[in-house]
Amino acid sequence: MLGAARDAVSAAERSLGALPDSAAIEHEVEAARLTAAGAASAVADKRAEAATKARETAADRERSSAAGREQAEWRKRQADAEQRLASAIERQKQQAAERAELQQEPSELDSKIAELEHANDHSQARVGEAAVAERETEEAVAAAAQQVAAANESSADTRERRAAAAARAEAQQARSAEFARAAVEKFECVPQRLPEKLGFDAEQPRNGDEEAATLDRLTGERERIGPVNLVAEQELAEIDAARNRGAEEAEELTQAIHRLRGSIGNLNREGRVRLLEAYEKVDAHFRRLFTTLFEGGQAHLELVESEDPLEAGLEIMAQPPGKRLSTLTLLSGGEQALTAIALIFALFLTNPAPICVLDEVDAPLDDANVERFCELLHRMTEETDTRYLIVTHNAVTMSRMDRLYGVTMIEKGVSRLVSVDLGGAETLLAAE
Repeated sequence: MLGAARDAVSAAERSLGALPDSAAIEHEVEAARLTAAGAASAVADKRAEAATKARETAADRERSSAAGREQAEWRKRQADAEQRLASAIERQKQQAAERAELQQEPSELDSKIAELEHANDHSQARVGEAAVAERETEEAVAAAAQQVAAANESSADTRERRAAAAARAEAQQARSAEFARAAVEKFECVPQRLPEKLGFDAEQPRNGDEEAATLDRLTGERERIGPVNLVAEQELAEIDAARNRGAEEAEELTQAIHRLRGSIGNLNREGRVRLLEAYEKVDAHFRRLFTTLFEGGQAHLELVESEDPLEAGLEIMAQPPGKRLSTLTLLSGGEQALTAIALIFALFLTNPAPICVLDEVDAPLDDANVERFCELLHRMTEETDTRYLIVTHNAVTMSRMDRLYGVTMIEKGVSRLVSVDLGGAETLLAAE
């Protein structure tokens, strides 16, 4: 074994000695790398030259095609220009012919103009004569119109006077008929025998207006007396009884009003006392809960706009940590939500209710404020007997509840109510 090992060692030494020098190999490898890099650079140069040649060839082809298109366009323009030139020559020939024809027209037009001017002068003279005749005719027509207007006005005045006279005559006839009817109804005689029946002297002059006034006065006095009322005493008794009953009812109403005002005053006094007591209790709970939720700061309720608690408004003043005291409307959304939660819980501490439903009150809160809300809710469940129902999508709030209710749709179109008892689940986990 030892000899075989020695032989193997000597063979390995001989093989090692037969290997070439590593420095020479590295030199050859570096030379090969340089050669390959030079070849690659030459290939890249050739490719760049080929690409440049290809681009130049494509540009030459494009220029050649553009030159061909431009040459065709110029040929087309030349044809159009030759056509227009031929048209211009034709128009020039036509204009020369027309000019030759028109050279004779100026003399003819001059003679026609002279004839027309002579006719115009003759027409102007006739127009002047017609204008004079027209003015004379208009003056005659105006004079005739004035005479017709005067005649119409005179006729209209005559018709109006005639109509007025006819109307007065009809009125006099109507009055005579009315007087005759009144004389027959009141005095049972015709108007002609009325002075004799009344004992007036027919020969003595009388004033008709004074007699008419006296008659109207006496007639009015008789009508004011009216007929005799046989049940006047009975009606007087009934009126006295009604007056007495009205006085008694008025007295009862006055007493009832006094009693009602006294009751209202008592209710207002008691309401003010109770309102102030409730206000103080809610304000104390609100101050405490606000400091708990915000871990500092201060807040209070303030009656504004009136000294009477029944007529005053309520303002919420809050000062979160690091801020100034301000009204609720000047706070951010999350701060407003926490302040409102504190006020709601303060109301439930003052006047507990069996159930309290809070709908998405934690929506504007971040995770840290949600934790504070849940801690305060847990304390409220220990201090009061109120059952709190929270409508929420916040995972932190749902994890702190005793029982969860949700709606799921296992089958399409079929909703199902699911209930999870978290308190029971914790008990089972603890038992395991």
